[in-house]
Amino acid sequence: MARGELITQPLQSLNISYNFMISIVSKRHILKFYLSISLVILLFITVATAFLFTYNKKIDKGQLNAKEKLLPIFSIACFAFAGYSLYAYINNVPTISLSKDFINFNKQRFSIADIEKIELTGKKPFRYAINFPTEAATLQFKNGETKYIYDDMYSNAWEIKSFLKQVVIDKKEFIESNISQIDKDTAASDFYDTFKGNQLTSLRGIALWGLIGYIFYMFINSKRPVDIGDVLFVSSFSLFWFIIFSYQMHYFQMSDNYFLIRNHNFFWKKKAYNIADIEEIIFETQGKMPNCLRIITKDFRNKLYPAGTLRNKNWLVLKDKLQAHNIKVRNECI
Repeated sequence: MARGELITQPLQSLNISYNFMISIVSKRHILKFYLSISLVILLFITVATAFLFTYNKKIDKGQLNAKEKLLPIFSIACFAFAGYSLYAYINNVPTISLSKDFINFNKQRFSIADIEKIELTGKKPFRYAINFPTEAATLQFKNGETKYIYDDMYSNAWEIKSFLKQVVIDKKEFIESNISQIDKDTAASDFYDTFKGNQLTSLRGIALWGLIGYIFYMFINSKRPVDIGDVLFVSSFSLFWFIIFSYQMHYFQMSDNYFLIRNHNFFWKKKAYNIADIEEIIFETQGKMPNCLRIITKDFRNKLYPAGTLRNKNWLVLKDKLQAHNIKVRNECI
């Protein structure tokens, strides 16, 4: 092809990669997207298959009653819902590519100049069988369309939000995250107010230690011979129960400079945030979870910390303390 021909042809007709035009490309979260949708689809396919297996078994034995004649319909419905789940997740969580001029949601392209309004934080509906609120960025375009970027569904949602904040809102060049490092010795020497409850008087603490105590009591007082299999089962289940409930028992410490995340049972774990690096804090709850604290930093990284031992009065005092340090608090559950 002559050089003149190359110049005059439209770019779309050339076999050229556009990656050089794209600054950010979304990455779907391995656990919260891929594993989540895989488990949902597997569940419905398993149930659908079980319905068909039961139906065929009853037919072979000539024991099919009136209600069991509906099993194939239930099976088809489960297969259909498995397909719908895959469609809903992909539709809600498109591949996003973003440059200083364009933003693409799968194959749908919008000009950056056509963005009318951006909200980088807030709960938005995740459209599934029912809509449930999920932390997301919201982009409203001049043509009336609204797009959501769900935090939990992308491992680099924070990066997309940072790009939108710097390039689209602030009209600056994009600079990667520059959250300041924390000196552990300096943080340890600060004076902290502590916000925690008593796990032994909380619902989850009682569920944790009550069941483990009951299991070991029954195990120790069992009159039948103990074998290694019993020991492994009791130990494994107790460890699983301990991890699940301990994860829901965070508590918090705050000084004039730092915000610390601690845990009643994982006492060796400590996460520290510079007060100056916190963009927003949300008090929220999800499904059967206890009240939780979500921290959003200036670079829009966010992390959820369930805190099942805190009473409402603890949360409200913490809210006042945070606001006294000019930290935005969004109270969605207290």
